[in-house]
Amino acid sequence: MKAIMQLMAENQISALKYKTKDETLELTRGAVAQPAQPAVSAQPVAAQPEKPATSAKTINAKFVGVFYTAGNPDDAPFVQVGDTVKAGQTVAVIEAMKMMNNVVATEAGRITKVLAANEDLVEYDQPLFEFESL
Repeated sequence: MKAIMQLMAENQISALKYKTKDETLELTRGAVAQPAQPAVSAQPVAAQPEKPATSAKTINAKFVGVFYTAGNPDDAPFVQVGDTVKAGQTVAVIEAMKMMNNVVATEAGRITKVLAANEDLVEYDQPLFEFESL
């Protein structure tokens, strides 16, 4: 997705629409008009508690596409919570534009959370797994 946006910028393309039988992808570069903001009320708003900062490391999606936990529907998942992984080990697959792309562990660690469900549509840089370093 990032590469497509870069090509759009380099070639001064402001909009792109790609349509298949089942899917449509529309990309637009440039400023987007913001909807009008409602008037601010004079009433004080209760402070929201801050979320604690997390130090968990994540394995993020490198593509926009469909997330798969296994290479085939009948196979066991590549990894599950509690599994130990090595740097470079395949932990999932993302199907992007009919191509399967391996998601690999960035470093050795233990999987603590799986953040995406099998067959979820995931976005670029979306966290897919949390892990703790070993």
